[in-house]
Parts: sequence; structure tokens; C-alpha cells
Amino acid sequence: MQACEQVVEYQLFVGVDIAALTATVAWQAPKQKPSKPIIIEQTPEGFSSLHQRLLRTGAKPDHMLVVMEATGIYWLALAAFLARLGYAVSIVNPAQAHHFAKALLKRAKTDAIDAQTLTQLAALLQPDAWTPPPAIYEELEQRLTQRESLLVMRGRVRNQRACSPTQSGRGSPRPPTNGGPG
Repeated sequence: MQACEQVVEYQLFVGVDIAALTATVAWQAPKQKPSKPIIIEQTPEGFSSLHQRLLRTGAKPDHMLVVMEATGIYWLALAAFLARLGYAVSIVNPAQAHHFAKALLKRAKTDAIDAQTLTQLAALLQPDAWTPPPAIYEELEQRLTQRESLLVMRGRVRNQRACSPTQSGRGSPRPPTNGGPG
């Protein structure tokens, strides 16, 4: 006897075009045209604002499919945020999205058009949902970011010390030590 997979009937399809500092987002209900795209900041406040906007459509997070391209590391924070809130998030290869757009004969390429195209890809192909990494990965990423910041700060301090007059041999000589001529 085979176990039946639960099939979700999505009420909303969301396409997200990711950039380093912003994300362009469009959505559509089944058999509808994509919405006019909006732009959000790649910040916790921007993510919360998107969540509130999507809730205002009337669909519940577990009945929304969010599709975004795997663009560098920029997609990870938003994808993890939405997955924690119960959204079905699908990460697609940029080549897949590119070929889908070509199949639709889309020649222009803007963030807004890309977001709408990803919305259509979500509605037509309904790619499998992504499984976020365990929480330990997020903590590790935070610690590595902190380490990088400390290394940058250490480098700056070393550069400042190397350029100071007393360290470079320029400027006034050091005062004599006890017991020496003076």
C-alpha cells in the first residue's frame, strides 16, 4: 500500500527577484495575471512588510508558493524567514528561470519582469518546496559574520598602529629608561 502525498492547492503564487540590497516581488492567484511588482529591502523589516502584504491577499502562508532564484547568498535570509512562517518556498536554478522566460518569448529583462516571470513559473510548474537548513547553520553563519567583522577591525587597528609616528621610527624618540644616561 502506498502512502498518499498530500497535495496542496495553492491560493497564491509569489515570484521574488533577489538582489543584494532589495527584492522585487509579484504575486498572482490561480488563473490570474501577476500583480504589479513591489520592492522590499533585504532587511528583517522589509521581510515583515512583505509578510504583512501577502497576508492581506487573504491566503494563508501554507497555501502560498514562493519561488525565487538561487542568486549568490542573497536569497537565503528571505527564504529562511518565509519558511519559518510556514510558506512553501521553492528555490530554482537561475538557468531554469531563464529558459522558462525564453519559452514565454520574454525578451526584456528587468527586476519587475523577472519577478512576474517567477510568479508565472510558480503557477505553471509548482516546483518542489525547499527544506531550510537546521537552525545551527544560521547561528554558525552569524558567528562567521562576527568573526569577519572582528578580523576587519583588527586589520584597521594594525594599519593605524603601523602608521603612527612612534611605531614607525619617525617622530620624537622614546624617553630614556631608568638607569640609562639621561
